[in-house]
Amino acid sequence: MTDTAKMFYDIGEPFAAGFFELEGASPARMFCRAYRRFYENTPFSAYKKRDPLFPYKGLWCDSFAVNPQYCRQYYADYGALRAKSEECERIFREFDKLHGDFQSVPGREAGSRYAAYIDGWNHSVPNFKRIIAEGLDSYECRIREMKDADLREALLDLMDGIRTYHRRMLEHLEALNAEERLVTALKKVPFAPAETAYEAIVACNFALCLDGCDNIGFIDGWLPKYWRGEDLTRELASLMMHVAYSNGWSMSIGPEYSELTKQYLTALPDEARPMIELRVTPDMPDDIWEVALERVVSGGTQPAFYNENAIQSRLCERFPDSPREDIYEFAGMGCTETNFSGLTFSGGIDVNLNVLRVFDDVMRESLSDCDSFDALYERFISRLHSVQDDLMFFVNNYYNKRSEISFAPIRTLFTDDCIEREKGYYSGGARYTFAVPSDSGIPNTVDSLLVVKELVFEKKLYAPLELIEALDSQDPRFLSLARKCHTYGVADPVADSLIHDLTKRFYAHYRHGVLDIGDGFLPTAHQFIRHVEEGKVTRHTPDGRRAGTPLADSIAAASGKAVEGPTRMLISAASYDQSMIYAIPVLNLSLSTKCSPEILRALIEGYFKLGGTQVQITYADRETLIDAKKNPDAHEDLIVRVGGYSDFFNSLSSELRDAVIERIVFDG
Repeated sequence: MTDTAKMFYDIGEPFAAGFFELEGASPARMFCRAYRRFYENTPFSAYKKRDPLFPYKGLWCDSFAVNPQYCRQYYADYGALRAKSEECERIFREFDKLHGDFQSVPGREAGSRYAAYIDGWNHSVPNFKRIIAEGLDSYECRIREMKDADLREALLDLMDGIRTYHRRMLEHLEALNAEERLVTALKKVPFAPAETAYEAIVACNFALCLDGCDNIGFIDGWLPKYWRGEDLTRELASLMMHVAYSNGWSMSIGPEYSELTKQYLTALPDEARPMIELRVTPDMPDDIWEVALERVVSGGTQPAFYNENAIQSRLCERFPDSPREDIYEFAGMGCTETNFSGLTFSGGIDVNLNVLRVFDDVMRESLSDCDSFDALYERFISRLHSVQDDLMFFVNNYYNKRSEISFAPIRTLFTDDCIEREKGYYSGGARYTFAVPSDSGIPNTVDSLLVVKELVFEKKLYAPLELIEALDSQDPRFLSLARKCHTYGVADPVADSLIHDLTKRFYAHYRHGVLDIGDGFLPTAHQFIRHVEEGKVTRHTPDGRRAGTPLADSIAAASGKAVEGPTRMLISAASYDQSMIYAIPVLNLSLSTKCSPEILRALIEGYFKLGGTQVQITYADRETLIDAKKNPDAHEDLIVRVGGYSDFFNSLSSELRDAVIERIVFDG
């Protein structure tokens, strides 16, 4: 043991110590040894009597200053570490610079110029289907056959840690007289194959907690095979609760519709997560519709609805040589980023491009030089593509850097084909590797373009500099005229034609992007909370949006623009070219309690027939939302959809709550 490792052990930091145990070790050996030490030393939470599953949540130790973290692989509370040892804090900060900072690479400044958000977050899901069907003993057999000695020894080290944790956990449960069927199941899974649905769920929960309770993934890909018609509601609720309490994310269900689908939908009715993604086919049974819609109108925002045929056909087009059974394993990770369950390393959102800021700069720099709207528009498209190129160059560089300096132990172990390829999860080991860029402000941009087109080039009411002056001064006459221009979100053919052209060209450009490690770029269009942050750095824009206020929170119309009702708004949204948004375009739909389930179903089915991809619904009256902000204690259970995810209204920042309130709430 090195002196550095001993220092961390002496202050009660075994996970951190593991990184320093092996002198001159590779990232794989270093990270796997750290995870092994964590599994050997982390304490157990108290077992809740008669709970059908254990452990709970992602594994974490409150007394450790350094813990595993499902995206970054470790999290350090430097204040807590400093309280234990200033020297250890200094050492771990230096370690983090070497093994955690993968974004200080060439191209960062240019690649992030139009992004208030840069992260490199990563969501994933273990290959539950394989873990449950084969058992982890088979994983160890495959590891022992690896030729790369360093990676083989690293993963065997990790397996030793997992086995130790499993043995300790069984001893803990037996000492507490835990539920007999849980103990019996854990004596078998996850090391031997599961034979029953309950054993499958127990094995899934164990693997999920090792990974950090990120995503359940495509549950219909692994559970129905073991289901024999029994009621699993209690077990599913426990599994979902562990995800919810870990701040985990999502799960995908359908299209293998059955009574089990109804159990998924009803298992945990009062939680914001895991977010349920219901894959909808044209022939989805009426009884599934009824249960799904009933849950939505009860106010829980679950499930979100996904156009199965559109998603499958687009992914097959994007991955023409992939087996169709791989594509079928689709699940939205995190908020909704595309992932083939158990087969994928993908970005959570690598960089978010503020399209509206790009337009704002081009307008201010070039409007006076353009003798036609088409000239301005083409100059904007050219700049937009250049910004995309900068972004992709930066992302490719940090993917390369991460593969060199970091290692994801559990995700390397549980993601196909890392063992067979003898490569880490970050290094091209996964069957599919792609980056996920997102964007903000396209609806605002289209509305802004239309104002400039009409007031400057068609009606000639303003010279270029006059328009910019009127915009910056928020001249009332200008704002009044701008409100009367063509706008996106009301089935206006002029606006819909423009947004179709812009989005088609914008998303197609990502097809030119290349990753040295992986399959390229799969763009998404979901804003998460970025529409607020990106709005803070964006000036007054011609669409009527004031400086510093949020951008559009989905591919739906910007706040206050969809004044002709939900049907016309959805017609416009279908003109937003979604054919190359392979990582899912999110559409927020806010409905009042006056909207019946029958009308809601008609809206969803109509949108999907037009080619729409996804709909997520907040079902609450505006008065309720306003009162919830004023009187939060009276609305503790109110759940809303934000920019791609759901959360309790009271948990949102004041700005996000205002953004939700500002949406148009349709009666139906």
